[in-house]
Amino acid sequence: MIRTTNLLEERRRAKIIPHAFVRHRGFAVTPVQDGTLALQAFRNQVFDVVLTDLAMPGYNGLQVAKACKGQRPHVKVVLLTAWDLLLDDEDCMDHGVDLVIPKPVQMRALAAALHQVAYNPAPFQRSPRGTR
Repeated sequence: MIRTTNLLEERRRAKIIPHAFVRHRGFAVTPVQDGTLALQAFRNQVFDVVLTDLAMPGYNGLQVAKACKGQRPHVKVVLLTAWDLLLDDEDCMDHGVDLVIPKPVQMRALAAALHQVAYNPAPFQRSPRGTR
């Protein structure tokens, strides 16, 4: 039996990532408007996975990752970005990012990545561009 995983998602991705698709794969989704609201939601609820984007209003994805890991070190953080080739792995790890996924991303690849970090976590990973 797969337990439901609470997923905090920055809302602008809602146009790209249909909530129903993610929900049907065992995730309860809490969409938020920006990085500031993501941190507020994180303080008020328990999340297993935070799905964030590098470039978003308020706090960026790295700042959200660092703040979330600072409050709950065991939460998993997945960072979506079109700038993945410019991100340094060590910088991502220092901010608490567990997985970097390049955009655009296919829904099946995203679902597989979310299940991986939620149920079979490993040290920092970077999804190859070929799995988009």
